[in-house]
Amino acid sequence: MSDGFPEIRFQGQLRPSQAEAIAVVEQQLAAGQKRLHIVAPPGSGKTVLGLFLWAQHIRKPALVLSPNSAIQSQWAARTDLFQSSLAPHQLVSTETNSSALLTSLTYQSVTLPRQGDADLEADAIDFWVDVLIYKEQAQDPAEAQIWINDLKVHNPDYFEKRMRVYRKAVRDAAILKGNALEMLHDSSQETLENFKQLGLGLIILDECHHLMGHWGRVLADAHDYLDQPVIIGLTATPPDEKGKRPEDIDRYNDFFGPIDYEVPIPAVVKDGYLAPYQDLAYFVRPTPEELSYVANTDDQLQLIMETLCTPRITAAEAEPKSETSPDSETEERPPVERAEPMQDWLLQVLTNLDLPSGKVEDWATFERRDPALAQASRLFLQERSVALPAHVPPLSGDLIEEDIPRLNYWAPVLDRYIRHRLRRSPSQADQELAQQAIDQLRLLGLQITETGCQACASPVGRVIAYSRNKINALVPILSQEIENLQEQIRAVVIADFEKTSATSAEVEHLLDEEAGGAIAAFKELVSNPPTDWLNPVLLTGSSVLVDDDIADQLQSRAEEWLQARNIDVTLSREPFDGFDLLNGSGSQWSPRVYVEMITDLFQAGITRCLVGTRGLLGEGWDANKINVLIDLTTVTTSMTVNQLRGRSFRLDPDQPEKVANNWDVVCIAPEFTKGLDDYERFNKKHCRLFGVTDDGLIEKGVGHVHAAFTELKPEGLEESVQLLNSDMLTRSTKRAESRKLWKIGDPYQGIPLKSIEINSSSRKGSGWGFMPFQGLRSPWSAESLTKAVSRAVLESLQEAGQLSHESSLQIGARSGNYIRVFLDKASEADCELFLSAVNQVFGPLQGARYVIPRHVNQIAETWISRLLPDLLGRFFRKTETDLAMVHAVPATLARNKSLVDIFQSRWNQHVSPGEALYAYRGAGAELVEEAQRAGIVPHSKIHEKEIFL
Repeated sequence: MSDGFPEIRFQGQLRPSQAEAIAVVEQQLAAGQKRLHIVAPPGSGKTVLGLFLWAQHIRKPALVLSPNSAIQSQWAARTDLFQSSLAPHQLVSTETNSSALLTSLTYQSVTLPRQGDADLEADAIDFWVDVLIYKEQAQDPAEAQIWINDLKVHNPDYFEKRMRVYRKAVRDAAILKGNALEMLHDSSQETLENFKQLGLGLIILDECHHLMGHWGRVLADAHDYLDQPVIIGLTATPPDEKGKRPEDIDRYNDFFGPIDYEVPIPAVVKDGYLAPYQDLAYFVRPTPEELSYVANTDDQLQLIMETLCTPRITAAEAEPKSETSPDSETEERPPVERAEPMQDWLLQVLTNLDLPSGKVEDWATFERRDPALAQASRLFLQERSVALPAHVPPLSGDLIEEDIPRLNYWAPVLDRYIRHRLRRSPSQADQELAQQAIDQLRLLGLQITETGCQACASPVGRVIAYSRNKINALVPILSQEIENLQEQIRAVVIADFEKTSATSAEVEHLLDEEAGGAIAAFKELVSNPPTDWLNPVLLTGSSVLVDDDIADQLQSRAEEWLQARNIDVTLSREPFDGFDLLNGSGSQWSPRVYVEMITDLFQAGITRCLVGTRGLLGEGWDANKINVLIDLTTVTTSMTVNQLRGRSFRLDPDQPEKVANNWDVVCIAPEFTKGLDDYERFNKKHCRLFGVTDDGLIEKGVGHVHAAFTELKPEGLEESVQLLNSDMLTRSTKRAESRKLWKIGDPYQGIPLKSIEINSSSRKGSGWGFMPFQGLRSPWSAESLTKAVSRAVLESLQEAGQLSHESSLQIGARSGNYIRVFLDKASEADCELFLSAVNQVFGPLQGARYVIPRHVNQIAETWISRLLPDLLGRFFRKTETDLAMVHAVPATLARNKSLVDIFQSRWNQHVSPGEALYAYRGAGAELVEEAQRAGIVPHSKIHEKEIFL
């Protein structure tokens, strides 16, 4: 080739999403862009995409950096898809001293910090000295140095532990100042120098979300040192910015720039390159012992609230009276005024408009300065029927959400009262009360500090997150999946840790060190016959636990595996109750080796269930036969969640019809203050996950798992856990139906459409009775009624010229009696108008200008119909027309009488006979009053959603 770069031909076929990404990159490169940012899910072909861009477009020596050795090896292995006249060692290498055209390394190999040199040691000691003086643990540098030297002699382990902290602090400080390369180990500096001499033209940064820290700081400087080669950042998900330094966030965003191309998971599934899947949830309650603890903590919160709101006597009145005579010369102490009750103090604050920073002139300023207190204080007082000051506007009823946990709106009130009243009180009793309240609130995950309140780890939340019943739920889930899949089942159970280890003192009687961990899950599986059939294996960071039923077979196969790869390891076993501990001796025995070995045996079916932690079975780990994934983790960051879920999406060439079931196990106790903490975690996990719904649409968020799941809480779940779990287990059996819902082969538009989901079947009249039209004997259903009302609204808007006639009405039934409504082939404005109108018809009557009745036919047996056969008897049944519901006429169709007449005509055609009436007086006002008295006004549950076709 004229550019001196050899011909390297791709022997495969690009996927549609890869071809689209390459087209975008071509445009960016042609425009001179040298930093490219691509987001694509695990299994979507990021490796091939990167190699294709290198071989066909960049055509210069390249360096690929990955977060671990497993991913590093994958890049080298995938070059087998490319044909070249070069020898293999000339084409690709995994060595740091490489002269190959493409080198695949880990991030660590080029960012290893220096250790133990004199300058770094001295700087770390100086930093430690400054910290000791700042924290007033030493008066001057000399005293601090004596203490440090003493530690070095008498407690060397602690000394080295602290030195590691301060070395890192010194390195980070130097790197942030732009001295990143100077702080590198000699080997890393030599590696970078080697690539500079090689004339590197491309750096591919795989899983680049890891570059929000040390690696990113080093590579930003290294990019300049290497004469600014083209950068391609690849990741399955953008990084989580929580807890990161602002300068690291800015560096990452500047380095990669905006996302140039994103491949959504549904697109790859519909293209047939990822396995379809369904997300399922199994709900449990805490055990009786756990529930008792949660309830007791909740009772303590109520007691604190009552105490804070109870009038108090002065300190002097609280003291016992002296038994000395009245004329005793004993000097009486002056009474110490106690703080007024919380609601009285709040009322004074609102009356006087007093903020901690000072008094303000008007309510608007008060609300602007402290919006949280402005809302919370009114909610608090209105809940207790305390009249607000005249200048303070009350909150409207629709802002007082029953679904909001009370602690969420109590928090600002409690925080301000404790910090600005009780702590400032001269009364020792008030100060003790403040500390008592702070201690109790911490148990519920609310920490009040000197500067405000913030969420914190909650012992109650921990009890629910690691409930014993979450582990117990593995048995019914996996028993059903065994029945579904038989020998083909390959299940993975993922926990946060091997053991919970850091159990707080408050809950150590409930949570032992194994609670909620991978070891507890493994023991549960091997101790129950249905799941013991899976022959589970547990992978930990230091060893392997094997079901005793397959211990001999697995060891034999493992030894064959090691021998075939010339890995010098000797295996031995130690028996326990129901399982064996598999040990390996030899310098090559490591997690990397045994994870790969056990994964291959899992693929072969020696074990049908792997149990492990997200650290071992997360990023870079692959097993394409997984068809059941059970997530017991508490992680909620989209980066980690996507990596976990990506394990089950891989295609299995031996099972072309594979559908993966991804399970979450969620513990709830909705009646208690922190009882929905685990549900909130479940919701956060799904907030960036796409899934197929039961009506065949793609939806992002928790609603794709079930229509009753909302961002705040699962509607009605506390009354129907068993029913919901039964529904989820039944859905797990319907893999073929789920696969059809994905509509594989159809193009994925990826354009969000607004929709609403309506559940109007929970009240009298909603789906009750028969259609009130001549000759029709069909009863209304939730779907048919919603469709009729929506059609009446759509045609009215079209006839009124407010909506395009090209719009297409789409109705779909979901589980839980929810009906989805949306418009296809409509503009965003048309969708908004239509859905708002439908929402108003099914929503409350408050504020409606016109209302319209909905009648239904009631059909009753007569003495003649009972005597005759059904075919004849139906002609003698008695039909009566009843008023079932009164609905609002949509505001956009209630502006004048001609518009109202249009809506009435369509309503009469599709829904019911009836006249639209003006609601503010006369017959209309009487109809509204009658409907409200009879309870026949809409109380539908309506969710607004974004969907994708």
